[in-house]
Amino acid sequence: MARQGDPDLVLASASPRRRELLERLGLVLEIIPADADETTQPGELATDYVRRVAMAKCDTVFASLAAANAAGDPAPAVLGADTTVVVDETILGKPADEQEARAMLARLAGRRHEVITGTSVRFGARHIERVVTTLVAMRALQPAEVDAYVACGEWRGKAGGYAVQGIAAAFVTDLRGSVTNVIGLPVAEVLADLLALGALPRYPAAAFGVRPGE
Repeated sequence: MARQGDPDLVLASASPRRRELLERLGLVLEIIPADADETTQPGELATDYVRRVAMAKCDTVFASLAAANAAGDPAPAVLGADTTVVVDETILGKPADEQEARAMLARLAGRRHEVITGTSVRFGARHIERVVTTLVAMRALQPAEVDAYVACGEWRGKAGGYAVQGIAAAFVTDLRGSVTNVIGLPVAEVLADLLALGALPRYPAAAFGVRPGE
């Protein structure tokens, strides 16, 4: 497998939001989307679901890189993640169409729900996984607001059918926990895990554009 320069981290996800959040830290990424079964299993808790999918993504990419690295050269850490929305103990994934997006927004409006992300990081022989939960309150929405939001298309590819970093920020009245978790990745927690593994030797100086002696 071809490698792209000298990345700090391999992201086992095609999510542009996760990529943007990590690149804001100055990290150089290699993007290798992983195939993982994202079908919920009967009776599976949301925390178990995101943990399982995140680990599957991470392990799949980590194994493929290990197989391709016959020389045994040092490899960057691999990060897998999965985010879902939970209300009434029901997992809300990404809406398949406008009808489903409208139904999800109607279910979330005027209520509190949880945004749960599972993360899995592998670096060499070491591994850290965790689950982060953020509590979100959404105000009651007028039918015209729901119709307009669905029509704008921002919901596409978003768990729960909304993007807190976009227009839907006007729907959220309270958020307790990691805001980046709601966007798609709990950045502070992931960074702590990467540092604990010793996976970012160039952070923070190089990432922040600081040269030695400055």
